[in-house]
Parts: sequence; structure tokens; C-alpha cells
Amino acid sequence: MRCQAASRKQHRQARAAARAVLASPERGPEHGSPTAQPLDQPFSRPKPRLTAETTGRQNQQPNPMMSVSVRVFVTMKRVGFSPLTAFSAAIIAVILLGWSSPAWAAEDEDLTELVVRFGKTRWTEDNSIELLADPRCAWEARLDLLESAKSHIFISTYSWHVNEYGTRFRDALAEVVRSRMEENDEFMARCLADATGMKMFSRAFDAVRTGGADVRSYNRTSWGMAPMYDGRMHDKLLISDGREAIVGGRNYSDIYFNPQKWWLDFGVLIEGAAVWDLQMIFLKSWSVSMDLANAKQFAWSMEHIRLRIRSLWATGRFPGGKSPIEEYLNERFFPDYENPPGDTRVAVLYDNSMVWDRGPTAALLVELVKAADAEIDIMTPFPNFEPVLTNALIEAMDRGVLVRIFTNDREAAIRGGAIRLAAFPTLIQLVDSGAEVWAWKANPKLLDEVITADCAPAIMPPVALHGKVARFDHELTIVHSSNFNIRSAYYNTEAGVAVMDRAFSARMKSLFDGLVTLHNFDLRCTNGDRQVVVDKLVKLLGQGDVEAMRQELGSKRRFLDGMSMLW
Repeated sequence: MRCQAASRKQHRQARAAARAVLASPERGPEHGSPTAQPLDQPFSRPKPRLTAETTGRQNQQPNPMMSVSVRVFVTMKRVGFSPLTAFSAAIIAVILLGWSSPAWAAEDEDLTELVVRFGKTRWTEDNSIELLADPRCAWEARLDLLESAKSHIFISTYSWHVNEYGTRFRDALAEVVRSRMEENDEFMARCLADATGMKMFSRAFDAVRTGGADVRSYNRTSWGMAPMYDGRMHDKLLISDGREAIVGGRNYSDIYFNPQKWWLDFGVLIEGAAVWDLQMIFLKSWSVSMDLANAKQFAWSMEHIRLRIRSLWATGRFPGGKSPIEEYLNERFFPDYENPPGDTRVAVLYDNSMVWDRGPTAALLVELVKAADAEIDIMTPFPNFEPVLTNALIEAMDRGVLVRIFTNDREAAIRGGAIRLAAFPTLIQLVDSGAEVWAWKANPKLLDEVITADCAPAIMPPVALHGKVARFDHELTIVHSSNFNIRSAYYNTEAGVAVMDRAFSARMKSLFDGLVTLHNFDLRCTNGDRQVVVDKLVKLLGQGDVEAMRQELGSKRRFLDGMSMLW
């Protein structure tokens, strides 16, 4: 595979060569940009070939009034008016409303502008980006970033488990920190985990601390605050030298990297200007982590902490004018690129749990759904959406937009009980309204049998879906740690990126299309007299499933509505 260690080094060299081409004075329009690499996972269809004709919308800024005039003409033709009458009415509409009305322009706001305004972010231009879908590729990319670090390593995560891959990554990190600090005593390694993750892995972190890394908990629950506040650090970042970063949905555990029993998840490897923004996010979180760790009682500490966090995120300074970020604003932590690593447009998205406002990612998602005019793909393991998002999806379908939701069926539910039930009201509404809801139904016990069979492949189909991805039309893709649900919108820290790139969007579409084909997937393995069959790994939910969900909800609906913030 391309993502094996040797080929990853070749890929790094190729990116360096691409940067040289981008910086070459002889580079003209005929050279184009570096070709996007193929999707590195086994269940995708061949990608369609993108040409200048198929990518025409990418940089176009259509006149909104022209669109209005066309709509008037088409509508009048459909209801029976003559072509001449319809054409005359369209012309009158243009004259009355004007060619460049600000109101109409605001309604037809470009997707890139929506990302900036509602995502509270900026676009960076000079980036290379690689999708990490295959678990082996995702694992090797992380090791590669550790090995390449010369100045510093920053890590944030929700959970870090004491199992094979969690321990292997801990040991690799500890070894890198130890060897780098022997070479350079200014080398810095910082790990920031949610309190839940710290409880899972607190003793195991000792090996990292012994090597010289600084490990903190982002939030520490206590008897005074736990019943009233359950904010969690849910973002997943790995940053190396301020030059490369991985962001996405994977924590550190076997279920994200073991190719024999894995959850389908996604991340992106980024090199370029977007890393600057990701690193600034980490440093702000690190600056307030000590306050959060020392919050012993809700009554006296939370308002003080909330004030400090609001000020830091808004201005870069704590109350009183002190900036904890200033010491990092140098070439060591934010190096300048002599040559840009690529030309992909990337915007960093971030939600902070402690601000106590609805996160910008949630607001952005609703506006992007409202602006979509062709297709929307959303993958999330926990689709208990805000009602405003569900209603926007229903309205999009009414406009003729194809809406596909990818999530887990009850057989593959990564969590049971109330968390699974919490998604039922959303799924019922979407299926009833005509959305394609594809539910992953792989049975873990059945897959265990396949693994032991004679024909067990090198990589098995995923046991469950854990990815957090949203696609809009053919241009914009969001890869995130957010589940796009109520908890992520209000209670969690979340980090991700918006990618404006048609080739990247096509790769994600090919993956989603590939998942749909697994509706007819058939894997037969024979071990002696025993035959194991894995069939139809993904299921298209229909009215029968809706009725089953309604019955299972029963009287629990009111309870779930009241507790929805906790899921």
C-alpha cells in the first residue's frame, strides 16, 4: 500500500518536489497543481476523471439576478404562458429588482463566505492535504509525524486506552521524546487529554512523563461540578513542529487502528498554513488547562474560568492584558515556508465547550445545508441532531437535494441504551421525509468468526462507523471530531477542517458510494465443515425500521428529549 513506511517517505519527497514546482518561476497555468492522490481505503469505486468542464463552478461567482430571471422564465413556461410572455416577465423582474441587489447577493452567499461568517474562521490557501481512511495508513501517518518532529509535539485527545495500539503509541512517543531531549534540551512534548481519557490511561502516562513530556487533563470533574456540567475535550490533534498536523475523529485505541476489528473513521494529514491555526487552538487550550484542572468546586471557580476562556478565545489574552500565547509566536513554533507545500484551501473549525454558547460548527452546518443545491452526505455515529439541522435537511430534500446519512444500525451500535435511542427521533423524521439513511449493520461476533476462517483477508470490513464527515454539493468537505449532534454543539471541544477542493470531495463521494455498494457485499469463508457468510453490511432504513424505532421509543421519548444534552 502507498501508506507503508517506505512509500510514506517517498510521498514526503514527492510533496517536497511539488513545492519546488509551485515555487518555480517557469510554472505557468499549463502545469496545474499537484495531482490528488487516490483514496487509500479498500471499499471505494474508481473516481470520475475531473476535467475543466466538470469543475466549472469552483471559482465562478454567478450573478444572483441572472438566476432569478431564469427562474421566472422557467416557472411561467411551466404554468402555460407563452415563451414571449415568460421572457417579458423575466426582463421586467430584472429591471425592477436590479442586476446587483445586495439582498439577493446575501441570499446566494458563496459556500466559502458561509464558512468564514458562521464558522468564525478564515481560509488558508497554501496547504497539502491527505485523507486518512485506511486504519493502517492512519497509524503509520502518526508514527511518521512523531519521527519527523525536531522541535515539538503537541497532542490532544478524548480517550487513550491501555491496549495494544494505545500502548504502542505511548511507547513510540516516549522514545521520541527521550531521544530528542538528549539531542536538544529545548525539545517540547505536550499531551492534553479529557479527564475521561486521563482516568483510562493515567498510570500509563507515567512512561511519557518520565521521558520528559508534559501531560495535563483539560477538565477535571469534581463532586461540586460534575452533576451540573459535563463538558468534555473531544478534539483530536497531533501537531509536529508547527509544520504538519493530523486532525479527525480517531482516539488512541485498537478500535481505530487494528485492521482486523476497526471502526471506520477519518482524519486528514495537513501540511501548510492551516497548521498554524490548529496549533494556536492547542496552545489556547493548554493555557487554560491548569485553571480547569484546579477547578475543585463549581460554585466559586466556573464563572472565573469561563471569563478567562472567553477573553482568551476572543482576544488572545487573559483578563488584565496578559497573553499566554506571545511566547510561542516565533519561528520555532510557527515556521515560515520558503515554498508553499500545496494549493488546497483549508479552513480550521473549532468549538470550545467552556464558552457555553452553541458552537460555530453547528451553526455553519445548518447554513451549508440551506445553501446546498445538489447533494449532501453526512456521516456520524450519533445522529441526534438539533431540530434546526433536521428541519434544514428536510427543506433541502423538498428543493430536490439528495440527502444521504451514514450511521450505525442497532447490530453495530458502538454504544447501547439511551445513547442509541437518542438518535431515533432524528432518524424517523429523516426517513419519513425521503432521506437515504444507510445504517452499518456488521455483527462483531460474526466478523470474529470470519477472522478465524481460512480466507480471512488482511483487512476486515469495519465493525462500526465512527467517522464525522459532511459533504456539500461537489466542492466542500468537512472532516471533524464533532458528531454534529446536540452534545457536540453545546458541551464539547471539537476540531476539524473545511476543505474546498473538488478532487478531495470526489474522493469522499467515491468512498460513500463504495459503502452503499456493501448493501450487496458477500464474503464467504470456509474452515473445514464450517462456512461463515457476511452479507449486506449496510442497510437502507425503510418504513419497517421506522415503525420498529417508534415502538422501541415508546414512553421513553419525553425522557430522551429532556436528557438530550447529555448524549
